[in-house]
Amino acid sequence: MTVSFSPVRPSFRSNNTSSTQTCNHHICPTCGKPIDCSEEQPQKKKGFFTRVKDGFINFRKGCIDFFHIVGGTAKGIVLGSLSAGVVLCGNALKNTVKKAPKTLSLGGKVLAGLVGTAVLAYNVVKAKLNANQEKANLDHRWETGHNA
Repeated sequence: MTVSFSPVRPSFRSNNTSSTQTCNHHICPTCGKPIDCSEEQPQKKKGFFTRVKDGFINFRKGCIDFFHIVGGTAKGIVLGSLSAGVVLCGNALKNTVKKAPKTLSLGGKVLAGLVGTAVLAYNVVKAKLNANQEKANLDHRWETGHNA
């Protein structure tokens, strides 16, 4: 690939012209009118085994997404509940030490809910990112034919 630069406009051109064909107009063999070929050409039909492989890979990607999200949600619920409980216990302990024991304040309950929700959201986002990484690795293995 060569890169040439002119002060007016940069130009990026590939030396390989067989893979990228640039054309402005072709003539239609039936009607003789010019055809703009800048539009995307229709793709070739895929073979049976390619469609089966693509279907299998899409099924595996769906399973990867589903199980990572379910696992991340479950982990987030457990850890979020524990962290909310710790916040509530800390608030109750503060009330006990400061003055006579009383019910928990609304601010403590809201803070516990926010902490629990934040932990849950963190775990769900982390699970989705892990699922995306695993799906990218799956695509790489199937496209290149090796496990890396």
